Amino acid sequence: MARHLVVSAIALCVLSACASPAQWTPGPIVTESATTVATTPSASPTSSGTAATPTAPAVPDATGATDVSSYDFSDFASPSGRIWCGLRSDLALCHFPYGMKGKVPSSNTVCPGEGLDVTGVSVHAQGKAEYFCSGDPEAFPQTSSESVAWWKPAGYPSVKYNGFTLAVLPYGKKIANGSYVCISEKVGVTCGNTQTGRGFRVALAGVTFIG
Repeated sequence: MARHLVVSAIALCVLSACASPAQWTPGPIVTESATTVATTPSASPTSSGTAATPTAPAVPDATGATDVSSYDFSDFASPSGRIWCGLRSDLALCHFPYGMKGKVPSSNTVCPGEGLDVTGVSVHAQGKAEYFCSGDPEAFPQTSSESVAWWKPAGYPSVKYNGFTLAVLPYGKKIANGSYVCISEKVGVTCGNTQTGRGFRVALAGVTFIG
């Protein structure tokens, strides 16, 4: 599945005019041999001094979401510019933010022999959320890209990050394409498939898988 995703992603990148931006690099990769590693944010202490149980992420519902089903590609960045994500009719994905603290599997585990880096996570109709490898960004939300055509009529802001001007999905806002929904929040970007209940959250703290 990972090899198929890499090939499909590169094709999507070419179609959405996001091939090989010179300044793009994936976040620092800290690897280990485990096949799947999910990082959950640390619990916050309560006023009594005891640790509060962190709220587990869930697949966002489509209520109040901007419908982007008329677009083949719908890419966006978090308000910080660090997280780049993309929504398709059959796929949702996000790249790791630069400086992410969570560990991820090695490329030898995710895409052996491909010579690529593990750069993000995705969820698709064929299975659960999983890591993927890529050489170019699979979501490239530069404001001049065709992949952010959904953003232009929405009136949402942009952000400058790493030499690019990026289309932003503001905190608290969602976009949806069919059964795939993404929401931008201060705790990270959460995406998932409302039919399967599977998805992920990407944040500086790491990746949390849903379902």
